[in-house]
Amino acid sequence: MSSTSIGVERTGPSIHAVLARTAPEQCAEFEAEFRIALAEADDNFDLSRVQAVIDKWWPIAYTRLHPPTGHERGAVARFRAGDYIGLSTRDHEGNWTRL
Repeated sequence: MSSTSIGVERTGPSIHAVLARTAPEQCAEFEAEFRIALAEADDNFDLSRVQAVIDKWWPIAYTRLHPPTGHERGAVARFRAGDYIGLSTRDHEGNWTRL
């Protein structure tokens, strides 16, 4: 899959562009990890390490481009405080139930 969601493709250049624009300090970290993965691929022709870097950084870039809303931050805070009301879970038969 070459692209996902609005504004950030699952590619090195797309992730790099978003981080450079929204989080320069994280962009430097991404660049370092990506370059190390590329060097390893150059040695062993295995792109799995490069893909792992993309898989790690894509959600970070997406979140930088689309930060959580106040409502979403509130839901996370309630969950962390032990309030699961309104969330859904699956029962032992695979059916969704609301908590």
